Amino acid sequence: MEEILSSFSCEMDADIQSFLHTKAVEFENILKSRTYFLCDPDKMEKGEFLILGYFTLSLKVLILPDDMSVRARKEIDGYRGKIHGIPIREVPCFLIGQLAKNSNIDSTTISGKELLEAAFSVIYSAMSAVGGRHVMIECHDEEKILKFYKDNGFEEFLREPEGQTPMVQMLCRLDGGNIKS
Repeated sequence: MEEILSSFSCEMDADIQSFLHTKAVEFENILKSRTYFLCDPDKMEKGEFLILGYFTLSLKVLILPDDMSVRARKEIDGYRGKIHGIPIREVPCFLIGQLAKNSNIDSTTISGKELLEAAFSVIYSAMSAVGGRHVMIECHDEEKILKFYKDNGFEEFLREPEGQTPMVQMLCRLDGGNIKS
């Protein structure tokens, strides 16, 4: 397994590559997240595994800012914005923790949109079993990445400086349908 995982490369983001190489198996074992692979079907027929891309899913609590209005809280949570007179402060979300294509293959073999659609397919299955309203991603504050997610139905929620690299939380509301075409 280690050899298969180590064959994956992500030139755009060393953290995504490092996660797969060093943490994905451990996170599976401790039930922190699930990692899914999209593999080359022709290679699989021959008993070989070539990872075209992967994504990792988990659950996360979205912390709502203290200064957020009750109306905005209701819009996100879908409930009244308050429970027993106390403003809703947390909303459970599905988290796409990692999503990347393999830099070692032809970039036209699989698209980022195809990876995202595969992730949403799993999320919609979970949603039908347990409910849920939003998918969250936390990504680097880079124009190309933000544009990709915005083009696919995500909206910026919060910018947070995290270490050296500023991070952006983005949300996509689940409606039981597909992500934007």
